[in-house]
Amino acid sequence: MRAVVGTYRTQQHGPIVVHCNDGGGRSGVFLSIDANMELMEEEDSFDVYGYLKMLKQSRRGLVEQVDQYKFVYDTLEEFVICGVTWFPVRDLSQRLKQKSTKNLLTKMNEYQREYQQICKMTPRFTIGDCAGGHRTGNREKNRDVLIVPPDNFRPYLTSFQGNSFTDYINAVFVDGYTKPREYIVTEWPLKHTPGDFWSLVYDYECSAVVVLCVPPKDSQPYPPFWPEGRHSKKYGPVFTIDHISHSHYSNIKTWLFRINKKIVSLTELMAGVKAPARTVQLFQLTCWPMGHKVPTSTNSLVELMNMVERWRQRCEYGPVVVVSPDGRSRCGVYCAANACIEQVIQHGEVDIFQAVKTVRRHRPQLIENMTEYKYCYDLVLHYVLHYLNKDSEKK
Repeated sequence: MRAVVGTYRTQQHGPIVVHCNDGGGRSGVFLSIDANMELMEEEDSFDVYGYLKMLKQSRRGLVEQVDQYKFVYDTLEEFVICGVTWFPVRDLSQRLKQKSTKNLLTKMNEYQREYQQICKMTPRFTIGDCAGGHRTGNREKNRDVLIVPPDNFRPYLTSFQGNSFTDYINAVFVDGYTKPREYIVTEWPLKHTPGDFWSLVYDYECSAVVVLCVPPKDSQPYPPFWPEGRHSKKYGPVFTIDHISHSHYSNIKTWLFRINKKIVSLTELMAGVKAPARTVQLFQLTCWPMGHKVPTSTNSLVELMNMVERWRQRCEYGPVVVVSPDGRSRCGVYCAANACIEQVIQHGEVDIFQAVKTVRRHRPQLIENMTEYKYCYDLVLHYVLHYLNKDSEKK
């Protein structure tokens, strides 16, 4: 944000107006970060305490909390360690060539150095942070007990489905480029959890589900969780999914479903609560075989992203649900690449480092290897070379 603001600064213009809800805490944070970054660029030093002391002489409420004060230091630390990670989209091809060159001293190329730095900066969650997924009634709802969402960042199910109902599903919110919690990342449902999956879609008013894999037919570990034919199917005691239509494209399949919810809670029945039917479109990518780290067709994945975006513009509801076999592989690529493409379109910039860092904030296992990290760059390059100008002309 500071970089964008900087593009509008000139010697002839007056002071910048900094505004927040109360003109205090957040404004003070921005001013402290901006001033100390400028000091770093000019004198190679910081003085957070001294600047804030001076700032509070003008308004005492600037930077109100210890967390805000700490955030200033954390941001400056990241600035020193990472430097400027974004660059103009016109430089993308040249930058990718430079990043492939191995440093003779470190024996690493720039991709490896960046990914190593991201791994060091990724937060780690304790069992206590993820207590919900480790409770006795919820442990069997996880494919892997080592991949459990933190309670602060998981979606809580609200549709009552009987006495054995819990609010838990192994899923986590992921931030987008401009929207917090733009995605919900989750694993392929287990045999006993499709009802929870459809509760997730219904409760959070999700209009799009993206499935990034095609498990083998009749695969016990990956049971089907949507109607396979032109009929309706019940999942759990509450949800019935009606098939409306389906379409097949090159490496992509889509289904349009209606989700019907039955009220079974006595409290809701007595209150006369009615559950409206909701429509969702499911998109499945068929060119990402099980066991492969990247899809066989980058163009198909980019086309899938475009199809989802067009659908969301027609019926913008809640987050996009992104499904992979284990809820960690593939999903991070989809979310990070989407954020980068949005940045390319809106600002003509590329910052894959920050996009991946953001995606991993709530689930450290996303973008779990160097192959996926490098593929994010390749995918954005493919979009820039084959889609950017065409999409701009359409708009």
